[in-house]
Amino acid sequence: MLTTHQYFRRLAARTGTGDHAAFRRLYALLAPATLAEVHNVLPHSTDSLCVVQATFCEVWWMCAFDVRCGAEHPVDIPKWIIAIARRRTAERRMALDFTTLTDDDRRTSLELETMLNGPDIIVSPAGIRQG
Repeated sequence: MLTTHQYFRRLAARTGTGDHAAFRRLYALLAPATLAEVHNVLPHSTDSLCVVQATFCEVWWMCAFDVRCGAEHPVDIPKWIIAIARRRTAERRMALDFTTLTDDDRRTSLELETMLNGPDIIVSPAGIRQG
């Protein structure tokens, strides 16, 4: 039987191979806690949601290119995702002082939607995960 940490690492590893079903599961399990964490700093719902979307887009890409997402590495995936969200929250707070983020937010929303709604089985190009 897998521990919770092993389960999250396996989901992340599968996400890194382009497995949209694994990514949907990872998102479903961890997005609510991530949103709560971000919402403590950015109380405006739109800002919080945009940070969470950007966080999970980064998770998708990092899982494809970072061996820390592998099932054998002892990374705590929920803590890793929260760390990404905290960094993105700080970036968002700074950006809000200087610009509007509407176009960036739309692109990020579409990117996350594509990642979540892709086919469940992906044939990844050889060599995408190097470790």
